[in-house]
Amino acid sequence: MSIEEGNPQTQISFEDIVNKSLKEANEALKDPYVFKSDIQKVAVIGAGPSGLVSARHLKEAGLSVRVFDRNSYVGGVWVYSERPRPKPKMPTSRVARQQAEHATAAAANSATDEPQKKLFEMTPEMQNLLLTKKPPSACYRDLYNNTATHLMALPDFPFPENTPLYIPHFDIAEYLENYANEFDLMPLIEFDTSVDLVTKNQEDHTWELTLSKYDVYTSGMVRETRWKETFDAVVVASGQHQDPYVPDIKDLTAFNKIYPDKMSHSVQYRKPEDYKDKNVLVVGGSVSAVDIVRSLEGFAKTITISIKGPFDSPFVIYQVLRSLIPKCVDVKPEVKAFSNAEGQVDGSVIFEDDSTLDNIDQVIFCSGFNSRMPFLGDLVIPKGKEDVRYAPPRPIYDDVPESHVVLGPQFPLNVYRESFLISDPTMAFVGQPPFFSPLSQYDTQARAVARVWSGAALLPNENLMLKYAAEHDDGLSPLELFNGDRRRREPLIVWLNHHATSVAANNGKEYPPLENYREDYEEEGLKSMKHWVVASTENFKKAREHNL
Repeated sequence: MSIEEGNPQTQISFEDIVNKSLKEANEALKDPYVFKSDIQKVAVIGAGPSGLVSARHLKEAGLSVRVFDRNSYVGGVWVYSERPRPKPKMPTSRVARQQAEHATAAAANSATDEPQKKLFEMTPEMQNLLLTKKPPSACYRDLYNNTATHLMALPDFPFPENTPLYIPHFDIAEYLENYANEFDLMPLIEFDTSVDLVTKNQEDHTWELTLSKYDVYTSGMVRETRWKETFDAVVVASGQHQDPYVPDIKDLTAFNKIYPDKMSHSVQYRKPEDYKDKNVLVVGGSVSAVDIVRSLEGFAKTITISIKGPFDSPFVIYQVLRSLIPKCVDVKPEVKAFSNAEGQVDGSVIFEDDSTLDNIDQVIFCSGFNSRMPFLGDLVIPKGKEDVRYAPPRPIYDDVPESHVVLGPQFPLNVYRESFLISDPTMAFVGQPPFFSPLSQYDTQARAVARVWSGAALLPNENLMLKYAAEHDDGLSPLELFNGDRRRREPLIVWLNHHATSVAANNGKEYPPLENYREDYEEEGLKSMKHWVVASTENFKKAREHNL
């Protein structure tokens, strides 16, 4: 989401957050949600950062865990592939979700409880299918973290001593792999496996997953295996960078039809040499857009960036990012149309200030991602951007059918504590927040899920969850960047610690108190950002020197 769409500055104090969280925790003790059956067997969808922390804490809570990931390695978005994923639909539309649902439903109909196996030759069609089933991530070759490693690290698993603050993607992928090995998670993970459909059996209260796996052999053959498995609960940890979003701009459809090779999304971006001596238009003004124009400096012939809304922003992150746009980059307002001033689609674009740009060799949309979750099929009730409220009052989703997900463009809406599906808390979402979050926030979410499902913490009853979710306010301020993480994490900390001294203790379980970020987290974060400015500038300089 765009930061401008977040909460305005409010007067809610940290003490207010603590008191409200204690009130909710006590209400849960007095009148808790009662699960219809015990939870023993859990499926986790995704083996990226949020999937790994979920698997670890569920396992440590004594639950039986199976993790499914459609790729061959842990790490999610931090796993790099030289081969980009296929070009997404341009513009994005709801038709894409409907088509995906039909495809997953068709695949589900062919699966049974017993594994079905077939052999195929590695044809171009099969290669395209594998790219769809196992799409490469959005990670590009020169990607580094932009949150310092000591702030990014998981709470009880620091990066190795003397790790620099900012490191390349392969070091972060290695860190996540080390995490999986440290907590013995690898045996739980079924790699190269796609979750095609998730359905709920309301009679026995279980979830059924329809799965497909593709094993590629050196002989050039591919073995497809389809089957189904049943679970008591499901964690959706598939990440928020799965479904590239391209806005519906006037004449974009015609431009893309006439000049298909000129159009791409940042999810396809791999390295700046691919744009050597080209005239490039980057559409977007957030992290990936600024990263890419900085990367292209010295490679592209000309670089233009189109930014929606005012260039100057009260938001700290945008102030820092946009100050780093190279002087060689021409900054333009939002694209009005992919046509000329007369409305002809001739390869030029016109901007909101009526200026035009022609001789474009490549357009890169850095317009973010949607989260369609096609594997949820007809359990999804889709909502548009206009239906999403980041600040209270939010809608009270009290008319949602059981086990259904009210899904906004980027995250689920009918959830409690950003995680538990209110219409059926045997489904939880980890790593699907409305605001950017560090890995430690996912870890806290995962701990909450594990404790609730293992009986060490309680949820309020459904009506209270609906009420609290609609009213919840962390008092986020656009003038702060890192303190928002403290404010959003504190309710989880207060709730889990409070129940650890009552519910968990009564069940003979002991949990050490969880701690939030330090009070100087904002100061420390802003200090680290200054280091990031220097480090990222040096990293882009090294990439130019090495590859030009």
